[in-house]
Amino acid sequence: MKYLLFIGILTYMFLSTSVAAKIGIKEVGTYSSLIIVFLFAVKFLGDSKHKLFAKFKEEFHIILAGFFLLFIKIFLGQSDQFNHIVFFLIVPMSLSILLGVQNISNKRVIRKLILFFFIAECFLAIYERWSLTNLFPFVDEIDESAIVDWSFRSSGFLGHPLANALCISTIMGFVLTSQMSIFYKLFYLILGFVSLLCFNARAAILIWILLGTIYLLNLIKDRKTKKTVSLLLVIFLVTMTYFIYSAMFNYGLGGRIAEGNIMDGSANTRLEVFDAFNYINSSDLLFGNSLNYIPIMNKLGAGGVENSYIVLIIYYGIFIFTLLALLYYSLVKRFLKDYSLYFKFIILSSFLLVGSTNNGLVSAMPWGFLILCFYTFPSMKKRNKRNKFNTIDKVIIKKENYMSR
Repeated sequence: MKYLLFIGILTYMFLSTSVAAKIGIKEVGTYSSLIIVFLFAVKFLGDSKHKLFAKFKEEFHIILAGFFLLFIKIFLGQSDQFNHIVFFLIVPMSLSILLGVQNISNKRVIRKLILFFFIAECFLAIYERWSLTNLFPFVDEIDESAIVDWSFRSSGFLGHPLANALCISTIMGFVLTSQMSIFYKLFYLILGFVSLLCFNARAAILIWILLGTIYLLNLIKDRKTKKTVSLLLVIFLVTMTYFIYSAMFNYGLGGRIAEGNIMDGSANTRLEVFDAFNYINSSDLLFGNSLNYIPIMNKLGAGGVENSYIVLIIYYGIFIFTLLALLYYSLVKRFLKDYSLYFKFIILSSFLLVGSTNNGLVSAMPWGFLILCFYTFPSMKKRNKRNKFNTIDKVIIKKENYMSR
């Protein structure tokens, strides 16, 4: 059964809408999530003592909210939202519960699968940027003759450049807070940052310049790492500064920043997105109506409503949006309860801050990667009153130290 789980995780990560379109699969959501939902159903039906409800109450609250929303949308005649409710609310929570009952060995394998995806995704982004070709484009037809070098954006496995950037950023955050050796962390940090340049995601690039700087300065400041890594970090910073500068200004990598387009039409759209409320009547504002999305997008003169929170309000209304925000807050709070303030800052910045700069948080995949990483990347947790790690942390840290040798 564990091998079926691993296959399900790989399918969930790699089988996106754009990849499915290339290989001729139409019902991509069903195929990508089928194994996950099946294995969850097996666990759920076998839970005769109802232990899952007590352990994963936050997830079950979100699942119940999802079924409640399905009922409401049926009543309102808005069946177009069924897929989003299922894949945004129910499937990720099923994944969370399924991962929560796995043993350490299975979680370690899943972490390797996540890192495999990370490496494959980054190298695909780099290849696409080098060749100016999208292997799995987000749009079916792209006029390659109209592509300008500095404006090209890799599409990776997940299609939309911003979706790719958010998922890569999320994994990077967990890598930096994990028990990996400093050399592996720097490798994944460099590779991930170069891929962000290939995706041409300005906000993610700027946020990771800040996070990377804070992380490196913290390493130099730490007494345990200062002597061993200070010289290495100086060499690393000088080398990477030269490489990134050369790549951006000579080869167009991360071109929208290099060309000075920090505040172009796309950035201005994010500032003007709040005008969307001018085109929503009071009833739809309270209870939501996803049919408003396209008209609002057209009135804003944009390619999309570039704000996750406003999109959710358009879809579900103020009342349901507030409920979902509280439910997800409760879930993330549980995930983060044992993390230090510094690690919370890195994780929330890499996911929530990056996702808040566009509409990426409305998609299911970033939440799926967040959940995958929470369960599989062991981190140095807060110490208890005796200044010792709890038993499970000791076991994980011991295994991680052994693997990093």
